[in-house]
Amino acid sequence: MRIDYILCHIPLLFIHVLCTTVATGQQVATRVSDANFPLVQLPAEFESRRTTKRVELVSGKSINILDAKGPGCVRHFWVTSKNPELLEIEITTDDTEDAQIKMTLYQFFGVLLGEDTYRVGSGPIKVLPKSGFNSYFPIPFDSSCKITLRNLGQKTVSIWSMANWHQYETGTEITALRLHAIYSKEDEAEPLGTTLVGAISGRGFVAGLFHAIKRRDERDVIWHTGGDTWLIDGENKPHVMRGIGIEDLFGHSFGVHEDTGLWLGGAHVVGEGPSTSEVVAYRFFGVDSVAFKSSLVLRLGTRANQTQSVLYFYKQAETESIDAETPQAWTLSGPFDVGDYEIFQEESLPGSVTDPTIQEWRFGKRSMKRVTISSEHTWVDFTRYYRFNQVGNGGTQPSGCAAYATTTLHAESERHIEIYLGFDDWIRVWLNGEPVATLRHDQGFDLAQFPLKLCKGANTLVIRLSNHDNLEWRCWAFSCKIKDR
Repeated sequence: MRIDYILCHIPLLFIHVLCTTVATGQQVATRVSDANFPLVQLPAEFESRRTTKRVELVSGKSINILDAKGPGCVRHFWVTSKNPELLEIEITTDDTEDAQIKMTLYQFFGVLLGEDTYRVGSGPIKVLPKSGFNSYFPIPFDSSCKITLRNLGQKTVSIWSMANWHQYETGTEITALRLHAIYSKEDEAEPLGTTLVGAISGRGFVAGLFHAIKRRDERDVIWHTGGDTWLIDGENKPHVMRGIGIEDLFGHSFGVHEDTGLWLGGAHVVGEGPSTSEVVAYRFFGVDSVAFKSSLVLRLGTRANQTQSVLYFYKQAETESIDAETPQAWTLSGPFDVGDYEIFQEESLPGSVTDPTIQEWRFGKRSMKRVTISSEHTWVDFTRYYRFNQVGNGGTQPSGCAAYATTTLHAESERHIEIYLGFDDWIRVWLNGEPVATLRHDQGFDLAQFPLKLCKGANTLVIRLSNHDNLEWRCWAFSCKIKDR
């Protein structure tokens, strides 16, 4: 059977219509891409539904402001209350055991840092005076969708709500993508480290995020924190995205400024320039969605400030990370200054790297010690720990240096393997103290593979990775997995 795909574009609405036809010309299905997130495609034929609630919710009790049977998709829901700070929201689709979203109402709508409501004017999230909470995230569901509000306070809370949704004919096939959101916080982040915004397993795309900083660290301005690092698909096809400073991720320059727009903005800012003490910024990804096929790790650089984040993403139901054999624990050593490539490839492995005694190194006005970490979806990221103690984005981002990562590979018998590495700049590899490869990727992040022979028992693998200015702005991370040959 021949299938043709016809893509119709309506510029003013930013909507794509995908028509699927069979040889007879009969239309089988029509899909409409969501205006904010084109990767979410939904049936064009539907019946419009609304659920309206008005309730006095007593302490500790909950109410479903939507309890719909599918297939369908929530297109918009609105909530208002005189005490919204006391409410928790939970969203569950298709009767799954765990909710895809569970956090306070304030957190879901990006009202962070303990502040009262402020205006958010993005496309997916709109917070309007005094407490008009509006979500335009499409929430597809196959069999059911529940949006639950729970009173976490000690007094009765008045709630008004409306949820508009599309109901499709029974048997209609809809997208497998489901909306998720996760909230994270650190009361005092690492003074020169990173905070984990999200580590996601499966297949999908990032829809957007809020990030909030309250200043505790007076050594530098709050946006000189090392930027954003996106480590994508380590299990199957590693690649990265890297930012410079936190304000750059949110489209601002020389700080975050109070402004609200469809895709990015500063929803809450206290102070100006170097005196800024609080920031809540948002960024939503529409046509520039960040896709992942097996996993995603997102970290943002930190000073010793309070941080809060909300990450919104769509994930295909029942997908998890692709199985990949990878070392789970690595010991990081260094960093060291690095000269030119000829010196890098000739230098032998320093005994201090594999020596079991604790070593200490001087680096960028910091005293650094050996640290043992767990890999994240095959990734080892030196910038989680190794940054300069200097002001400014250029001062905190290391360059012209190298560090070591050591792990142990156990083999029941002699084993022939293929090692797969993703990295940029220069990398040198030792197995059981002997050099086995020296590689360079001067044009940005790329992949490499080569054979290794493991001896029976414990095998020591050491990787030395340099860091220089490159296409991914000093991304200092590598991905490592192994397979039998």
